[in-house]
Amino acid sequence: MAPGEDNYGIRIEGSATVVSGAMAAGPGARAEGHAHYTAAPIPADLEELRAAIGSLVEQLRSSPAGVDDPGAMAEVAASAAREAGKPKPDRHVLGGLLQALMAGVGNSATIANALLAIQHAVQVLL
Repeated sequence: MAPGEDNYGIRIEGSATVVSGAMAAGPGARAEGHAHYTAAPIPADLEELRAAIGSLVEQLRSSPAGVDDPGAMAEVAASAAREAGKPKPDRHVLGGLLQALMAGVGNSATIANALLAIQHAVQVLL
């Protein structure tokens, strides 16, 4: 950025999801980081979506590290599985349940990564 240009920092708008190893904003800000992870596969059809949500339920029932209340999150995931199991799942209901899950499992990178793939599939498939 050239001297004298306005710097508005990091702007994220709409319903974006950001996964970042390091971010910085403002005068003199610096960020360094090294992130290495493998993205979860995105379900390609409704059956794969249902299987991915079922797998998520099982992961949460095993009380993974980084999830504050895995029992409650497993119940939310089970509700998402029931919605996904309908002949015509409601995209908005399913999306809301997945957002609630993301808020509750944010400290578990593995589960958050799987949720991102599932959320993407819901947007594309439903």
